[in-house]
Amino acid sequence: MDQIVKKNSFIIGLIGAIANLALVIYIWQIQAFSSVSLGIAMMILPIPFGIAAQWWSKSSLNSYLSLKQGVLAFFLCMLVIFLVDFIANYLIYVQIDPGAQAIAEKATEEFAQKNENALANQDVFKKPVYSLGSYFTGFISKLLFYTIFGILSSLIFRKEAPKQA
Repeated sequence: MDQIVKKNSFIIGLIGAIANLALVIYIWQIQAFSSVSLGIAMMILPIPFGIAAQWWSKSSLNSYLSLKQGVLAFFLCMLVIFLVDFIANYLIYVQIDPGAQAIAEKATEEFAQKNENALANQDVFKKPVYSLGSYFTGFISKLLFYTIFGILSSLIFRKEAPKQA
């Protein structure tokens, strides 16, 4: 049964990764690094795909999905999405177009200055480090953070199969 969950999660994860990759490339191409709406879209986009992986797995398992299977479905879907995101961002900002780093930093500084009153002059923004280690740390952090949503949605989706005597 876990094989069904893994297969479904991987397929939905690939679809989500393609959608996420399209958004990353779009932001990079139009240089909309300080767009709040696109930033929110980047944060929200993976969640429906994780929920879809759980739903599809539950449908494939005759409407039964344990908590473990639900979390596994969500986690594997997020793993695929964020792995592609990690690789794409690293390639774009470190290998393909290192000049985009300066543009992104400038956009972040301008955004901070524009919203200076809201930030109460706090030194919140640090110069980002574009290294493999920092990208990997971001990958792990996002994966762990989004797993919380996976646990919560698994609690909603779960339905244990009846025990046979």
